[in-house]
Amino acid sequence: MYDLPDASHLIEAVYQHLEMNIAPMLKGDAAQRKLYFQTLVAINVLKVAERELVLRPRHLKAEWGRLNRLQEIDLHMPENSEELADLLARRNIQLCTDIRDGQYDSPENASALLAHLTMTAQEQLEVANPRFLQGLAAEDAAKK
Repeated sequence: MYDLPDASHLIEAVYQHLEMNIAPMLKGDAAQRKLYFQTLVAINVLKVAERELVLRPRHLKAEWGRLNRLQEIDLHMPENSEELADLLARRNIQLCTDIRDGQYDSPENASALLAHLTMTAQEQLEVANPRFLQGLAAEDAAKK
């Protein structure tokens, strides 16, 4: 295995440098407004990449298990994460076909499908926009 710093630590170091040292210098300078915005975008991209590196293995494994339960099969999960991602893409294509063919039209199957899709969307938001996900959770808590 690799020694530290790993890719996640390196990405974090770069976005912290941009966030703490570069962005503040650009923020107040009207002539640098475009560069400031681009720097904020770069910081966000690095944060998304870091979260994906950290969360991807867990999310792939969880999605595989959910699809096994949803499709009522017990397929062995590949060890290789790239092969796993490829097979998950294929399984999702099949899931779309099954949905179009009406296999999830019954209330029980529709409920299981909704649970799977909801969890998948939540995992995607954990990577792409965790603040939005936190906002949704706060809205849900306020309703209760």
